[in-house]
Amino acid sequence: MKRREFLTLATLSTFASLWQARAQNISSEQRTLVVVQLVGGNDGLNTCIPYNDPNYFRLRPNLAIKDGIPLTNHIALHPSLEKLKPLFAAQKLTIVQNVSYPNPHLSHFRSQDIWQSGQLTEGNSSGWLAHYLSSIKADPGDAIFIGDEYPLALLGTKDERYLQLSPRLRLQTSGKVGQALQVAYNTPHSNPLAEAVREAVLDSQAALNRFQSKVNQRTASGGYPQDNIGNQFAFAAAVLEALPPIVYLTVGGWDTHVNQLPKHQRLLKSVGDSLAALLQDLQNRGTDRNVLIMVQTEFGRRAAQNGSGGTDHGTATPVFFLGSNLKGGILGGEPGLDSLVNGNLPWQIDFRSLYAETIDRWLGGNSRAILGGSFPYVEFLA
Repeated sequence: MKRREFLTLATLSTFASLWQARAQNISSEQRTLVVVQLVGGNDGLNTCIPYNDPNYFRLRPNLAIKDGIPLTNHIALHPSLEKLKPLFAAQKLTIVQNVSYPNPHLSHFRSQDIWQSGQLTEGNSSGWLAHYLSSIKADPGDAIFIGDEYPLALLGTKDERYLQLSPRLRLQTSGKVGQALQVAYNTPHSNPLAEAVREAVLDSQAALNRFQSKVNQRTASGGYPQDNIGNQFAFAAAVLEALPPIVYLTVGGWDTHVNQLPKHQRLLKSVGDSLAALLQDLQNRGTDRNVLIMVQTEFGRRAAQNGSGGTDHGTATPVFFLGSNLKGGILGGEPGLDSLVNGNLPWQIDFRSLYAETIDRWLGGNSRAILGGSFPYVEFLA
């Protein structure tokens, strides 16, 4: 067995055993934050459409969405987000508009570092969620990253990392690896230590099989899209049966410089349907009041379309919150299309205000210590 295959099996088996133990001992007091990061810079103006503002159609003659789903007299959702409309009506979706920070950067890497560290200064090597987790003396399994490129948000000051999983990982039961496992672990050992290891591995494999069964049930009939994004959210839903304090997902593909309309439509449809399925999943299990979902991106797009059927890097962006502990509605004001700054939307809400309210009022932490300052709440939590 190759080293990578062994490490994959060890990580999955360890997680599955931990997941099984925690899922059997959750309490009504547990709280989980799920962060969904849309990597690349989501176009907020075509997500939350200012459909009664003539400036929107003037700036985007070929990209403006004309058949949005009205939420208010001013803002409509992209038609691909139709499954989020009932959640908004039920106050299970709150949208905070015009979110950014002072002197916004248009670089993916720099802006991602700012959002994930919670700091505007350069040279930060640790993340805001890692600082929170350190403050509660969290174990490595208390935060789970589902994705490929490990985020700064979960990186500790001494390079501490939390559990990283991928929905593409599967326990291999056929071929050379599977045959090697069967030979190694299905044969009892006379040595007590070797036998104890064998039994522990078999127990872990059984737990992993139960976890994988939960994922498979969701992908088959849980309302999740039949694509990579849907699989990722179904995987997250199974993880959430154990209610770890933090779950972090990344979804790529949002840097829509060229031919934006079909790409953006496809991404929004998959993410919107996945979010709706996840919230329904939590409601079915009776844990929707234990989980807060935050959907964010490193920046929005410029107000005007470009010459390639897309949009370029911008500044202010909407942030979505989903759950059963929200006030609902749209906060943060209307997009300032009549007062652009160098062609970009003026920001009104500092993203650190959202973090501060999440840390203090949801996670029970100390945002002043974690963020290094005091930031006024937006009051999105009920």
